[in-house]
Amino acid sequence: MKLSVEDAKKCYTEEVDNLNEEMLVVDGCFILELLYRYYLLTHPKEEPTEESNEITNEMPKEEIIDPVFDISLMHITVQHDLLLLENQLPFCVLEKLFHITVDKIPGHPPNHLLFNYVISYFSDMTMILVGKSTTSNTTNCCLPGECVLSLSGNRMNSEKKGVAKPKKYYHILHIIHNHCHPLDPPKGEYHRELMPSASDLDYAGVKFVGTKNDLFKVKFTYQSCLERCFQRAHFEISTLSLYDSTELFLRNLIAFEQCCPGVSCYVTSYAFLMDMLVNSAKDVEVLQKAGVIQNYLGADQDASDLFNKLCKEVVIEKFFFSETCDQAIKYSKRYWPTAVAHVRRKYFATPWTFIAFCVAFIVFGMSVTNFVRNFLK
Repeated sequence: MKLSVEDAKKCYTEEVDNLNEEMLVVDGCFILELLYRYYLLTHPKEEPTEESNEITNEMPKEEIIDPVFDISLMHITVQHDLLLLENQLPFCVLEKLFHITVDKIPGHPPNHLLFNYVISYFSDMTMILVGKSTTSNTTNCCLPGECVLSLSGNRMNSEKKGVAKPKKYYHILHIIHNHCHPLDPPKGEYHRELMPSASDLDYAGVKFVGTKNDLFKVKFTYQSCLERCFQRAHFEISTLSLYDSTELFLRNLIAFEQCCPGVSCYVTSYAFLMDMLVNSAKDVEVLQKAGVIQNYLGADQDASDLFNKLCKEVVIEKFFFSETCDQAIKYSKRYWPTAVAHVRRKYFATPWTFIAFCVAFIVFGMSVTNFVRNFLK
């Protein structure tokens, strides 16, 4: 670690004078021990080898209380702290320690990289953004010199012309962000016009549909003029479960996208999309009924506040849902869908209003029939 101290110092935006090899060892080994213990807890034990038997026989038989995983609050607190952008440890330090510690443990899964341990540990949070886990560990992100952890003015030698830029990770949050990268990314465009909220679109005849895809698979579809009279437009958005940790998870991914040049702002675009859809508790109610949001925060207003505060002081140049939003805006401005939605809300919202509408329609028909008969006489 003495050989890595200077390189580690270059990975921070400000000069770090108190960083030394002891801090790198203690912090790095704590993270690796945490990841490996979590892996052992969540994976069934394989048949022990002779070498591993010799080690386990020397260990005490009584059950040892784990100070992190046996205390729910401690486990959640540590997991949240490792997500904070300001708490990231340079990944090059973790990799060096990994290869001389966890990678050499007897019975260690072959070809199980540090990437896999990180994704496994944060799997409950990454499932918020991806419908299924991916195993790709490649990235198109920026170099360390361009990243938020990098000291201004210092650039790596690989930035020189003619030298290929290596694909590598720079901290744990970078791994999580790359893991959530959509497999089929949408096209980013500049977006100006604000989209109506979920309740306004619902009033205009748009039907929201919750799907099981990743959050970046957003789709707006509507039928032809004739079919539009009988079928509503569909706004398909993947289901998002809102927990106490959701805001912290999304906020740090957004901060990473804001601070690191070259990183695609998919999470920021998604936050802007939801911020436009959710302006009040009424909007949350509409999305909940459609299965787009599963609110475990409590009141609908809490969910509304989460999205309204998520994009404060956030800048976005390329919005990856611009085409979808433009389609929704154009549809909401049409007269016929709005008129049909108004009739549905007023006369078909409940069985009683539907019965009253039918009775009124029958009475009206009888009145017209009697008028025609009297007129013909």
